[in-house]
Amino acid sequence: MSTVQRSPMNVDPEARREDRVARRVEPMNFAEHDEWHRLSLAIRRQIEACVEIDASPDTLRLLADRASSLADELESSAPGKPFELVESGWDGSGSMNYLPFSPIMGRLNPASIGLEIHREDERAIGEVRLSETAEGAIGLVHGGVISGIWDEVLAAANAIHRTGGPTGSLTVRYRKPTPLHEPLRFAAWVESIEERKVRVKGECTLRGQVLTEAEGIFIRLREPGIDWHSRDRKSDLAG
Repeated sequence: MSTVQRSPMNVDPEARREDRVARRVEPMNFAEHDEWHRLSLAIRRQIEACVEIDASPDTLRLLADRASSLADELESSAPGKPFELVESGWDGSGSMNYLPFSPIMGRLNPASIGLEIHREDERAIGEVRLSETAEGAIGLVHGGVISGIWDEVLAAANAIHRTGGPTGSLTVRYRKPTPLHEPLRFAAWVESIEERKVRVKGECTLRGQVLTEAEGIFIRLREPGIDWHSRDRKSDLAG
């Protein structure tokens, strides 16, 4: 099997980042990458098992050796993805999982927590069951994970109205502890649009009880669209 020479880790970080960003020119269509998705899911299972493992030192040593070998093989084929960060096939309706590499909902990111987002009328709805990889206090979701989910769901509500842009501020009110392994529902909607400031609100519920509330202010792009991740959006965000 042929391998690709990976970028050395001792090169200038900025140069390495620019080199990888420059590769992202091909359209991303998630449906064309079934095997990549399978790999991501398999590694996600490994991550979840790793934080709950109970094994002897000998077993851990063997597993660590095998995991290191797989990491070496993966790194040999990882000079940087050639695909754009936003899925080109997303049309703004139905499923809103349009960021396949997101650390929150990316289906091709094994570190993702697996959030799924869809549209209900003018609202973005995020649904997820979180495992011990998201644990803060015993049996409860870490507050930082909750904040990350809100950033994604509130931004998805912007996408419905084509008012996407970077987060200006994010406020989360933690009303009740959020448990693991429960069907959490995050609902978000655009509250108001004032020139370039978009105010979005939301609430997370579990069986009718409100667990958290959120409010975000996003910076609206001058031209409608959701793909502000592209390099050509830098000038659009200035000023």
